[in-house]
Amino acid sequence: MKSCYCYLLALLLVTACSGNGRSVKNEFRGKLVATKQLVETGEKKFRLDTDTKVKPPYIQIYTDDAGDCLLTFLNNRKNAIYFYRYSDTTYLKQIAFEREGADAIMSAGAYYVKSPDSIYVFNRPLIEIALADSSGHVHNRVTLLDKEDKEWALHNPQYLFSPVVPLMLIENHLILPGMSPFPENLADRENFRFTTCIDLATNKAEYHHLYPEELFGNGYNWGGDLILQPYPAISPEGKMVHSFTCSHDLYISDWKNEAETKVYGGGNTAGTIRSIDHEAKGTPDELVYACYMQQDLYAALIYDPFRKVYYRYLQRGLPDADLKTPLDSKPLTIIVMDDQFRYLGETEIGTGQEWNWTNSFVTAEGLNIEHIGDEPEDDDFLTFGLFNLKDL
Repeated sequence: MKSCYCYLLALLLVTACSGNGRSVKNEFRGKLVATKQLVETGEKKFRLDTDTKVKPPYIQIYTDDAGDCLLTFLNNRKNAIYFYRYSDTTYLKQIAFEREGADAIMSAGAYYVKSPDSIYVFNRPLIEIALADSSGHVHNRVTLLDKEDKEWALHNPQYLFSPVVPLMLIENHLILPGMSPFPENLADRENFRFTTCIDLATNKAEYHHLYPEELFGNGYNWGGDLILQPYPAISPEGKMVHSFTCSHDLYISDWKNEAETKVYGGGNTAGTIRSIDHEAKGTPDELVYACYMQQDLYAALIYDPFRKVYYRYLQRGLPDADLKTPLDSKPLTIIVMDDQFRYLGETEIGTGQEWNWTNSFVTAEGLNIEHIGDEPEDDDFLTFGLFNLKDL
């Protein structure tokens, strides 16, 4: 019975990708020459209290006035930001936010620590940014939700923040990378901008960045939020660089306008990526899941200023995956490029069941990726594997 089901699912995928869907070929597949590889060189372990779970939903590395590198992360149980000294993993403090009252932040979903008393917190239920200080007092709020617009979610970006889709600060503008969770929205692609930019001097929000027409125009259906999430990075020149899951290329633009240039940023073994040949509305779950699980797709893009390289994540396809295949079972490869996007190499590190790759960041010690312990209930330590470059 299972083999019959898998056959039908495979047949559905072949049919869905054989018509007028988009096929994105990797023109340099098998032609790239590697000179570097990533190797695991150590780990960092941060002891957790009994109220804190591993896999925190948000992390920011912050350098304080003394020059110390601090690891901060969100504990959504306590609605609090925890602070640790990164070098020796010492716990320093926490800032807890009230859920009711004048200083209420009902549920913190992300944050940006600009200074000890300028902490911009995303209040998830109200879709707002609250400016708080180190005591949790809220000084200002910027609301992004228009309660009068019943279709607000259809033409405004939605937010799935993480350390690889972070709040960013550019030219006194708080940048909120967003996305369209509904493929139907892209029928009006020219009017849907997925990046929110808040001018911190005026508290006014503007919206920038279109989904590329060559990938998302003409009714191409990519199935929903798993593939529609853009992953941003800031280049050394202050440009925004976007990694789209379904493109071997990277897209470079200013943070505040739509003009973009394209540069190759693919992997040597990544295959052709195909959209679903089915109208966006009413796409069967089987096709959506197969589109995501059965083919190679890109993910996070991280710039490392210490080693002057980019890391781009590639989730390898599982051709036999079906609806019972865990979402985190795809093998993970990290592609390394120099600061001019020249290919240096790629390394497979394991699967999403070993590495919580959305909790990735860089420090002077290397690329940090949260390692998931063998025991799923082991919440004593928040553990990061350290990866560094090695010549081949």
